[in-house]
Amino acid sequence: MKKTIIITTLILLIFTSMVHAENEIISELTDVSKDVEAGGAAEYLLNITNHRDSRDVYRITYNELDLYPFSEFARNLVFEPSQLKLDVGESGVMKILLKTVDTSPQDKGYELPLTVSSLTNPEIAEEFILKTYIVSPEDVILIFPEIPDEMVPGEEYKIKIRFKNRGNIELDNYEILITSDLPQFQKNFITNFEPKEEIIETLTLKAGENLKPGDYVVNVKVYDSRSKTKGSYSSAFTITKNENIEELKDKEGRFLKKTYTVTRNNKGNVKTDMEIIANVNFFSRIFSKADPEPIVRKGDYVWQFTLEPGDEFVAEYTTNYRPIFYGLVLIALATLGMMYMLDKSVIIRKRMYKIRRTPEGLSELKILIHLKNGNSKPIKNVTILDVLPNTMAATEEFGTLKPSRVQQGTRGRRFIWEIGELAPQEERILSYKITSKVKLIGETRLPPAVVQFTSSNGKIISEHSASIVLEHGPKAQQDKSL
Repeated sequence: MKKTIIITTLILLIFTSMVHAENEIISELTDVSKDVEAGGAAEYLLNITNHRDSRDVYRITYNELDLYPFSEFARNLVFEPSQLKLDVGESGVMKILLKTVDTSPQDKGYELPLTVSSLTNPEIAEEFILKTYIVSPEDVILIFPEIPDEMVPGEEYKIKIRFKNRGNIELDNYEILITSDLPQFQKNFITNFEPKEEIIETLTLKAGENLKPGDYVVNVKVYDSRSKTKGSYSSAFTITKNENIEELKDKEGRFLKKTYTVTRNNKGNVKTDMEIIANVNFFSRIFSKADPEPIVRKGDYVWQFTLEPGDEFVAEYTTNYRPIFYGLVLIALATLGMMYMLDKSVIIRKRMYKIRRTPEGLSELKILIHLKNGNSKPIKNVTILDVLPNTMAATEEFGTLKPSRVQQGTRGRRFIWEIGELAPQEERILSYKITSKVKLIGETRLPPAVVQFTSSNGKIISEHSASIVLEHGPKAQQDKSL
C-alpha cells in the first residue's frame, strides 16, 4: 500500500512539472543601449524560446497608462517584429525601441514593466522590466582617466584617458580638450565615436625637476560640433617634494697657489638652506682670498646660503703663498713690474655726494667712482666692481655708463662695469644713486670699489678704492671717506 502511494506521488510530480514547463515562456532580455539623452531611443533585445509541444506565436503587451502623457519619460514603444512565430524548441529575437520624452528629468533611472505572452494561450505569459537611464546632455561621453595621485618631478608617466559613447548613435566631429596647470599636460584633438564605442588617448608626461610641489588640477572636456559640452572631468594630482642637491668640487693647483671651488646646484623642487665648510687654518687664511666672502667659524671658512629650485651657488677661495717666496724680489724689482706687483699709477677713488638726509636717517645718496690711467701706456680688459650692501637699494639711476652686469651676492648686489681699454691719462667717472631700505642708526660702511685690468706687459692687476663710512642720527655732522 505504501509503495503504491509513493509511485503515484512521483507520477503526479512529473506530470505537474511537464504541464508547468509546457506553459512556461523562456525569455532573456539584453540591454543594447539603456543610457540615452532625453528624447532619444533606448534599445533592447528579447530572446524568446518556445518550450511548448506545438507551434506558437508570441507578442509583447503593456499598459497604455505607462506611456506619455501619463509617463514622464516613456513616449512610445516599437517592437520589431510585432509578433514572433516559433516552432517547437525554436528561439527568436524581438527588438524593442523605447522612445523617451524630450522633457524627461535627467540623471535619473526609470523602469517600465512589459509582458510577453502566447497568442494562442494568453494565460502563458511572463513579465519583464525595461530599465532606462536618462543621461544629462553633458554626460553623453563618459571619461575615465588613469592619472596617478602623486607624481615625482623628473620621472616620466604614461597617462591614459578612456572616452566611452554611452549612446547607440554615431557621434561625429567631437572635440576633446585636455588642460591642466602644467604646460606638458595639455592636448586638443577631433575624433568620432561609433555607437557604444570606447577610445583611449595616451599622453606622455614628464614633470620638470624644478617643478614646484603641490596640487595641480587637470580638466577634460568633450564638445560636439556646436561647441556644446558632452562630457567633462576634473581632478587634482600632487607633485611631490624632490630634494636633489648636486655638489661639484674642483681644485686647481699651480706653483705655491691653489684654488678650491665648490658648486652646489639645486636640481630639486624645494627651497633648501645650506652651508659649505672649508677647513682653512689660521696661517693659510693670511694668504687666502674667498669669493663670496665667508664667515669664519672655529677657524674654518663657512658660506651660508639658500638655494631656490634651479639655482646654483659657487664658493671659491684661493691660497697663495707666492708673496712669501717672492716678497723680497718684488720689492727689489718693483720698477720691472714683477708678477703681482701693484701699479700705483692706476688710481681708483670712491666718493659720495649727499642728496637728501632726514631725521630718520639717510634717504638718498649719490656714489661717484673716479678711475684714472696715470700710465704712459694703455691698459686693457678694464673691469670695475662695486658692492652695494643689503641695507641699501639702488634707484636704477646710473650715470652715462650703466653696469654691464648686476649680480646678487650674500652680502649685497654687485655692480660690474666692463670698460675694455683705457688710454694713457684717460679718466672715467661712474655714478649711481642709492637709498636706504631701513632706518639707519650709527655707522654704515660702503665697501671699496675694485678695478681689475691687464697692464701693457700682460700682467693682471687689481686696485681698490677707499671705503666710505656714513654716520646717521641727529648728531651726525658729516660723512667720512676712508
